[in-house]
Amino acid sequence: MHPSELHSDPALDNRRVLIVDDNEAIHEDFKKIIGPTGTTDALDEFESDLFGDTHSRQSFDIDSAFQGDVGYQRVCAAVAAGAPYALAFVDVRMPPGMDGIETTANIIRADPDISVVICSAYSDHSWDEIIDEVGESDRVLILRKPFDSVEVRQLAFALRQRWVLSRQASMRMNQLEERVRLRTRELEEANQRVLAEVEAREKIEMERRIAHKLEAVGQLAAGVAHEINTPMQYVGDNVHFLSGAFEDLLSLIGAYRREIMLSLGEAPHGPLEERLRKADREADLEYLLENVPQALEMTQSGIARVTEIVRSMKEFSHPDQKEQAPFDVNQALKNVLVVARNEYKYVADVTLELETVPEVICHGGEVGQVFLNILVNAAHAIASVADASARRGEIVVRSRAHGEDVVVEFQDNGGGIPEDIRHRIFDPFFTTKEVGVGTGQGLAISRAVIDKHGGSIVARPAEERGTVFCVRLPARPRTEGRAA
Repeated sequence: MHPSELHSDPALDNRRVLIVDDNEAIHEDFKKIIGPTGTTDALDEFESDLFGDTHSRQSFDIDSAFQGDVGYQRVCAAVAAGAPYALAFVDVRMPPGMDGIETTANIIRADPDISVVICSAYSDHSWDEIIDEVGESDRVLILRKPFDSVEVRQLAFALRQRWVLSRQASMRMNQLEERVRLRTRELEEANQRVLAEVEAREKIEMERRIAHKLEAVGQLAAGVAHEINTPMQYVGDNVHFLSGAFEDLLSLIGAYRREIMLSLGEAPHGPLEERLRKADREADLEYLLENVPQALEMTQSGIARVTEIVRSMKEFSHPDQKEQAPFDVNQALKNVLVVARNEYKYVADVTLELETVPEVICHGGEVGQVFLNILVNAAHAIASVADASARRGEIVVRSRAHGEDVVVEFQDNGGGIPEDIRHRIFDPFFTTKEVGVGTGQGLAISRAVIDKHGGSIVARPAEERGTVFCVRLPARPRTEGRAA
């Protein structure tokens, strides 16, 4: 770097020099050599030939300290004020305070950029001794007294230039670190965008899989329901006909018996009466009259049950339309109870506490699948502790309106979810069930479905025991989920 370039940045034009010496005459000598008054014209001409015009005209702003501790305090104050010294000339012997070696060690610890020239007329401190006190440092030099004016000016110029170069290097390093920081932030933001895009694509893929799964299940269930429904209609109609026909036969048999008994009158028991009574006994007529109506009634009840299951399957599993449509939450919950009855009927009783709620605009099949998944999980949670407790569990399903939202809660009194894993239950592939029992996808898919509808799903501990799953759905479509 050419010397003229040192003046291009005012922040780097540091001409501050500290003289630390107990001899006032030494201070005056330094001011004459490197202070604003300059030196003799002959010396200026010599140095101009040696270093160039800029060096010979250069002068320094000099501060003085007559004891080592005062010099150290001034260096500390200058650093704190943001106006540090470029270099310091420090005498070795300055009784009665700190000597120059200790003063130098303190100064270079206080200011990371300053250079120190140790001035000594004696040889009582070797360079090894100085290193032991000050430490290895390229910022410490030794100048023997009496010193030469040219040598002093050379040191002052060179060490000031060293200070400028060091500060420039520090500034460039800071600039580089700032560029690295900015570039790192740009890369982190780009990475976040990529992760968000990947997450969005994964979410779309999950929704696509859900849609395909529901469509396939819906088509299968609709076909099965249709195949069951047609013969069940025949069976139902025939049982209804048989019930009516049996009632007619009962009336006819009663009429026959009354007429026969009247025709027999008061006559002694004869062969006719005996044959009639034998026929009654062989046909077990009294048993038939008592039990056939009950059997027909139970058959009709079973047919009605099958019909209800078929209807619920058709409503629950019917593939969704591409567009969202009004959805009766309460009816969907009733359908889910019918479809999932085999999962809970042996381990728990289900209680419905359904309030009047508005219809929800959504993909009903997907939301119904969420309800089914949570209900089945509740049954499994109760089943996992039922053997140990030897008692039936209880599942309470509630619905209520809350502002513009419809809230559905599934509360069970199973074993509950440990607090340390509660935050993970909606993670894909996370499951507490045995291998082969659960895939860890049910709740992850459920959250994706509810989030897609602008709602939320959370799990919290029940007051006494078990877990409450709370599903919140907006009555009108929203695009982003909210915390419940």
